[in-house]
Amino acid sequence: MFQENVLVQERPALALRINLDYGRTESQEILRVLERAARDDAFIAQLTYHGPAALQEYCLSSEAKAALLSGDVGWIEAYVGKLNRRLRTWLDCRLQQEIW
Repeated sequence: MFQENVLVQERPALALRINLDYGRTESQEILRVLERAARDDAFIAQLTYHGPAALQEYCLSSEAKAALLSGDVGWIEAYVGKLNRRLRTWLDCRLQQEIW
């Protein structure tokens, strides 16, 4: 039996989800993606050209995937908190790309 996400607590406009299989919140999953992108150039290329497939192993809502793939810094920081420069690596790259 696989349960991807379960709603744990409502927040204004956003929901905190916890992945029952891994015990990580969606915020932690977003940070895992950003950490990997900060250290793995090949992963950045995957996010750029094969975004949904690159995020397949992460338990993320469609909103989180869309924010990551579009470089929506505002949404992500509202969800996980202020990001340092290192964690913004992928988001800054995405915003500089002319691939839409």
